[in-house]
Amino acid sequence: MRTASHRTNSHGVIKKIMLQEEIPNSLTGTVSSLYIHVPFCQSKCHYCDFYSISSANSEQLHRWHETIKLELQRLASESEAAGLEIQSLKTIYYGGGTPSLVPVKFLSEELDLCRELFGIDEDAEITLEANPEQLNSKRIAADWLEAGINRLSMGLQSASDRLLQVLGRRHTREDAYHAFNYAHQAGFRNISADLISGLPDATMSDVEDTLNFIDSLPLAHISCYALDVAHNTRFAKMQAENPERFPDDLLERQMFHRIRDTLIGRGFQHYEISNFALDSFESRHNTVYWRAEPYLAAGPAASSYLAGIRRSNPASLSTWVKSVQEEGPFSENNITEIISDEEAMRESMLLGLRLLAGVNAEDFRNHHGRDYRILFASQIEKLCQRGLVDFNGETMRLAHKGEDFCNIVFREFV
Repeated sequence: MRTASHRTNSHGVIKKIMLQEEIPNSLTGTVSSLYIHVPFCQSKCHYCDFYSISSANSEQLHRWHETIKLELQRLASESEAAGLEIQSLKTIYYGGGTPSLVPVKFLSEELDLCRELFGIDEDAEITLEANPEQLNSKRIAADWLEAGINRLSMGLQSASDRLLQVLGRRHTREDAYHAFNYAHQAGFRNISADLISGLPDATMSDVEDTLNFIDSLPLAHISCYALDVAHNTRFAKMQAENPERFPDDLLERQMFHRIRDTLIGRGFQHYEISNFALDSFESRHNTVYWRAEPYLAAGPAASSYLAGIRRSNPASLSTWVKSVQEEGPFSENNITEIISDEEAMRESMLLGLRLLAGVNAEDFRNHHGRDYRILFASQIEKLCQRGLVDFNGETMRLAHKGEDFCNIVFREFV
């Protein structure tokens, strides 16, 4: 896909899109989801390459909070001029970084402002990412509930204290056990845990131990991601120096298969490549991404997808503050990509196939006004012949083989 800098006349592209007889839903300006990025951490995990600030002080937290409120106000006031209709919010997601470091007073003020500016649906899903070591009492969880948070996503990663140290995590197995139970005792019913498969020094015994551990937790959702060793992380250096510490692809897949089969056996639905949920507890916010639907974003390094345009805020607290104050959220300087109708359709296929339900012809036609079975006939035939997808004439979904080789499938739609 091409970035905006590769286009000679981005405004002309937008104008052309907006003059089409039938504007696809993916390029319209109706939005009801909001992502807020919290860039603060107590320390950097050894696998993380996200933008974050370690050991943030109270002044930085306060400056972030005040600028988030300003950015939300500018999103509301400037949305009409940008061709956007912000509906009552159905999902709000605090990601990071470590959002559980944010004072609950700030969270409450920001959610109250969202309610005032945009409206929040009565049954909206409002998620806070949290680290187990910070949820060390039932009172903390109760305060989050009172502020308006109703879903917690906690970074467990592993139940092995040995592996948690390798990861650079600050919590222990015992910390995690108490944190999940404090949240449940306080009244949270929508609690998710993150796991990572393919960790350095990990064995199948570690996987079994973690599966036994999470069976004792009050979880409604579990995300399990294969380790991706990013450049400029401590894991990248470790892998370069001691590659034998990392499980090979076959062992990592065996680990994931064991996790997948066990969770399905416990009643979890495998609804997305890396995600499992009890009935009705799928992540509604993340599903917005997988369905290539539009969403707002606030905070440094946060990215939005609005009216066929991707924008990314500066990955710097000070630069982001200045940008919000002087330019606003719809600055041309923040544009990273303008999505054409063709690109939007390819993204709907690529992202939609992450969902185990697959891509349905009627849904695609309602979204884009086109028939993907005609548009991508050659790709469908090729992938079916290789046994990577199942196709019944209406819906295409990943086959079991395709789940393990999904990148091969996705490349057909890039």
